[in-house]
Amino acid sequence: VVASGEVCGGVYLIMADAWEAISDMVAAGPSGKRGVSSILLSAPGFDEDFALWAGPVFAMLEAGVSAIQAEEMIGVVCFHPRYVVPDGKSWPGFGHMHSLPRLKNWYSQYSSISTIPLEDDEIAAGGAFQRRTPHAVINVLRAEQLEAAEGRRSTGELYERNIRVLMGKEGGIGLEKLTDDLRLEQEI
Repeated sequence: VVASGEVCGGVYLIMADAWEAISDMVAAGPSGKRGVSSILLSAPGFDEDFALWAGPVFAMLEAGVSAIQAEEMIGVVCFHPRYVVPDGKSWPGFGHMHSLPRLKNWYSQYSSISTIPLEDDEIAAGGAFQRRTPHAVINVLRAEQLEAAEGRRSTGELYERNIRVLMGKEGGIGLEKLTDDLRLEQEI
């Protein structure tokens, strides 16, 4: 779904588009031919303003989910071409990447002793690129899917592996290639 909202006055449009898509998703149910398990709502009009997207826009979506007591049904996840990992000084809310201090802790806890260590900015970039997409995106998932995924994985090990694959000094993809690939995807 491509949202009609543009920045500067379009926040209400993205909210309307998101809630219409969420309503349709819930009404369709989770399975069968008409079932909907998740939604990716692309909002290119917000590509240049990560602070607005990750702050007020996502806070309003989360507040709406909470206000209608839908946490048992759905969860929303934030993606953006300029995504930045939270610094850990404040909590950005559900649907955001874990903070740099938590990612650092997992990285040091689960990485092999023989692994060449990464600097904080490399760990942050590895976390951020797990949430970067060519355009601003709201990912709406069914709560039971989120719970099942959490139950089947070791969260710390997963994020350590992803950071190592993306940024590792021993065969990782690397910041330059990730940045170039994202830029190419945005031009499509």
